[in-house]
Amino acid sequence: MKFFTKKISIFSLLFLPIFFACTLPNENPEKTPIKIAFVDAFQDETLAQARIGFWEGLALSGFSEKKGNIQVFYQNAQGDLSTLHQALDYSISQKPTLLAVCPTLAEITAVKKQTNTPICSMVTSDTKLTKLIDKNGQNPPNLFGAYDNTDHIADAMSMTKKLFPNAKKIGLLYSQAEIQSKNALEIIQKRCEKENLQLFALPVNNSNETDLVTQALVQKNIDIFFALPDNAVFSSFEVIYKRCENAKIPILTCEEGLVKRGALAAYGANMYEWGKHAGEIAGEFLKTGKKRHELIKSHRFVYNSEVAKAYNMQFSKDFVAVKNEKTTISNNSTKETENITKNPENLSKKPQNNQQNTQNTLNFYLSAVVLALCLGGLVWGIFLSMRIFDIPDITTDGSYTLGAVVTAVLLSYNIHWGFALGFSLVFGGLAGFFTGFIHTKFKVQALLSGILVMTALYSVNLEILGRSNLAISQENTVFALPNALLGIFSPLFYSFLVLFLANLLLSAGLWYILKSDWGLTMRALGNSESMVRANGASPALLKIQGLMLANALTALSGSFLAQYQGFSDINMGGGMVIIGLASVMIGESMLTYFKFTKKTIASQIFSVILGAILFRMLLAVVLMLGINPNWFKFLTAVVVLLVVSKRK
Repeated sequence: MKFFTKKISIFSLLFLPIFFACTLPNENPEKTPIKIAFVDAFQDETLAQARIGFWEGLALSGFSEKKGNIQVFYQNAQGDLSTLHQALDYSISQKPTLLAVCPTLAEITAVKKQTNTPICSMVTSDTKLTKLIDKNGQNPPNLFGAYDNTDHIADAMSMTKKLFPNAKKIGLLYSQAEIQSKNALEIIQKRCEKENLQLFALPVNNSNETDLVTQALVQKNIDIFFALPDNAVFSSFEVIYKRCENAKIPILTCEEGLVKRGALAAYGANMYEWGKHAGEIAGEFLKTGKKRHELIKSHRFVYNSEVAKAYNMQFSKDFVAVKNEKTTISNNSTKETENITKNPENLSKKPQNNQQNTQNTLNFYLSAVVLALCLGGLVWGIFLSMRIFDIPDITTDGSYTLGAVVTAVLLSYNIHWGFALGFSLVFGGLAGFFTGFIHTKFKVQALLSGILVMTALYSVNLEILGRSNLAISQENTVFALPNALLGIFSPLFYSFLVLFLANLLLSAGLWYILKSDWGLTMRALGNSESMVRANGASPALLKIQGLMLANALTALSGSFLAQYQGFSDINMGGGMVIIGLASVMIGESMLTYFKFTKKTIASQIFSVILGAILFRMLLAVVLMLGINPNWFKFLTAVVVLLVVSKRK
């Protein structure tokens, strides 16, 4: 017994130091990595520069993952507010020493969490503008970092008059949901009044609206397009650039990142330097606990050297030259364009006779027709699910975006547009398969099945795209105008021809399918499922096949629109099922109005695409009449209501 006790004592003496070494506080805290969480509200190339600068600023302060003294938790909400809340909640749950946020939306959301976690912000506005100060005018005690005020926006507007002294009309798009966008708009309105400039400002709340709304601004014969620091503008800038380039309208901005994407010039902050400044402030906090909230001083004048050449403009040494990163200058300019741009000061004096105004108006309505033709597959997909199978399929919103996302990613790797269209069909068909499988095999309501798949597709689309939006080079799309046709067709008319032929082939193929034995069985399914079953066919299999076909067509529409607009956006599918339904109902009403007593499959297929064209033309007329685009959704609901009530 004494021997055993002696052994235990020796064992305890040997391992006691190890025990205390594990339980006592670490005397060298540098060996324990500091937790730093970083939350981005959006995936954007411009914002990514700020994040890169932030890590560089931290590294200059002695903190980096390579040294092993920090542990990073990165989250990106991809523009979705609910995801942003979840990303912040997760980051805070990790109990980081520092929470870095970018941009303003992430800062506001993080502060509203009322956490004691230190928050270092960047690419954000003054807290007075974002209403984050308390009643005593003090910032939240846990908030610090690098911010900007609105002074540079006024300076950027002053640049407009210096570069184009004869300019009279300024056009811009803005998002009412973003604080910085509304603040910038107010400043520009005051500056335009002061400098006797006429301002045309239209709201845009969805990337699908950008093309038509931009063209409405072009119809106002604006001299300059001013791009606001707005996420709606960031996500769909390529279509803005394309429309302004075709109309020979230069783009000025207060955002340096947009200059790299095709804007002519800007006075704004360098995002990399902004993030670097915030990183240095964060490094100082980690070392000393000091929290600095400072106004950035990295503003500078920049211009796009390639765009400047297209306008035959020379800039002073006050401007720093940058090159295009994504957008390429079109070589489709006519000699008339060259003559105009040789003297940019006279840009506002472009002659606008009645013939030119008429041509501009025709182009505006033709572009509305082109947008409708892009949606041909979608409206036929809605027609199949709603009218042939009598299935309310909400998968549409997700499969439409899926087609655009797959196309954007493939084209970014220089894959031929033919393969992109083919893969969009395949992926859309897979989305329809899962909806049909859930509905038939798990006995889930068709409406709920579509909602489940649509919801899941949001994550799938994000994973495929890797960001919230992605620009597409126009040189690798189905709408790229061949050199042999330069001077014969305009890019807009060529796009119309391509889509007209594509829709002609699709309609012929759909007519053939619906007239076949399989198509007849499928049509019978919508009228009587029991009769189809009695004839030995499988209703479940037919539903799955039908939903696959409908969603494949829908995804094809997304592919066409992404190539036409020049970008893919994760939220571009929102509300597309309503637009498709409105088009189908308008088309059917046309058949009734023109007293088609016998509704054949051919007439129904034709009426659906006609409904899409009429609906887009209606929106175009609304814009031409000067009605605010905010009423688009309301107008859509009213049109559907009127058509449904008339049918009843």
